[in-house]
Amino acid sequence: MYASALLFLLTALAAAQPAPDFQSNTRLVETDVVVTGKGHAIAGLSKEDFTISDNGKQQKISTFRVLSEDNRPAPHEIPKGLFSNRLASRDEEAAGVTILLMDRLNTDAGDQTEVRRQLLHYLETAPPRERIAIYSLNKTLRVIQDFTADQERLRRIVSTRGSAETSVDLTADLFAEDLPVTGDAMTDAMIQNSANEMKDFAMKNRVNITAFALETIAKHLAGLQGRKKLVWFTSAFPAAYSYQGSRNGRTQIEIHQFGDEIDKAAQHLNDANVAVYPVDPRGIIMGLDVPGIDTMNLFASKTGGRAFYAINDLEGAIKTIDDDGEVTYVLGYYPADEKLDGSYHSISVKVPGRGYEVRSRKGYFASEAKQPAEKQRKATLEEAFFNPLEATTIGVVARATPALDKPGIYDLDLNLDLNEFHLDHEGDGDKERWIALLSIATEFSPKKKPNGSLEEIRLTLTRARMQEALRNGYLIRRPFAAGELTGELRIVVQDRVTGNAGSVRLPIGKAQ
Repeated sequence: MYASALLFLLTALAAAQPAPDFQSNTRLVETDVVVTGKGHAIAGLSKEDFTISDNGKQQKISTFRVLSEDNRPAPHEIPKGLFSNRLASRDEEAAGVTILLMDRLNTDAGDQTEVRRQLLHYLETAPPRERIAIYSLNKTLRVIQDFTADQERLRRIVSTRGSAETSVDLTADLFAEDLPVTGDAMTDAMIQNSANEMKDFAMKNRVNITAFALETIAKHLAGLQGRKKLVWFTSAFPAAYSYQGSRNGRTQIEIHQFGDEIDKAAQHLNDANVAVYPVDPRGIIMGLDVPGIDTMNLFASKTGGRAFYAINDLEGAIKTIDDDGEVTYVLGYYPADEKLDGSYHSISVKVPGRGYEVRSRKGYFASEAKQPAEKQRKATLEEAFFNPLEATTIGVVARATPALDKPGIYDLDLNLDLNEFHLDHEGDGDKERWIALLSIATEFSPKKKPNGSLEEIRLTLTRARMQEALRNGYLIRRPFAAGELTGELRIVVQDRVTGNAGSVRLPIGKAQ
């Protein structure tokens, strides 16, 4: 009875997809499109209203979906006892998600306080239209609240945890001017040069940490469906800045460009179809050449989002961003004569003759999926354990249940979405089989190191079993011995052919 009930719940949450057609050298490119006119979302458009171009060549629109308030399902929490790196079933995921990123690395503490105040006021009246997560960026990226539609919980988190967070001193270091003066010209010059070197290091460090955090968020969102919005409360960092230093007794001025870091992070965000909405909390500022605004505009324009700066109404900006997902058009096409050579392809979406503002991601990299080397695959597997966010390119639903009459032993049930695995075809007729290669790794932090396990599995499926697994997921059960220990079990599942992975955390023992 338990097994059948569990199977029902697991398969109900599995992200069932249509059976793949296994065509080679084809790639469906999808992009979310927001269309506005006079500041309002435009509804009622059809596929025929759009034109889409790839590297300047008009493409045939193969798939077309509309996500709106009219067809958006109400968010539902995952049933108690089940844990997943996906939010819910495929249809529910189409509701979209929003991440609120509180950037404490690049933003003054006073401005952060104003963000919390206006965000809290907005959450008091905002309708629970989609799931929201709150992350914090300091020296590292932290999850303050994972995705939830519980508005009361979000308000509590913003009002309590937010105020308890502290900022690092990197921003202050950049602008510290109170340097000691000795009166000796050579000594004072050495002190100033050392300070400039420290500022230079701090600036580069901020950029690298920020770019890596944005890439990490993009990878986390890659496996989720629906409109994905990253609301980035930040003063950001400049796209370029001048550095003055002394080299061999001569003063030099160097211009540092951060275009490569911005482009790389934007590429990851584009690949995951994430729209970035930077919101500057510094209020109305003199001029538009204030450091950081150029970077905000670059991230917004490259990903189909919108930047907000030189404003005093943060709450109004948040509401505008929320409304921006009111109607989303999802356009998909198979690029004609596409060469999977890793080159960048620009995307242009238009609604001719209407005078509307159309926003979408600006491009993608046409890379062929290649089997990673064993060293690369293991590095990806290890990265999943250290990442504060779950890997989502492989869908995983899991549950841990105490085994009957076996104290300290748990039955681990994993439901895997085989649509997201590479499947090899062998034989024909009665000997026809479909092969998947995967790894399942675990880590239980309360145990003494080494505390992990690694199992490599070869799935061999008949056509009938493969089709069933594609519809309902593939269920794997394994025992786990925790003894009297309680804590969090991290599970990572990886496709050994593509290197793609999915991870999930399970509470064990009293932690349940």
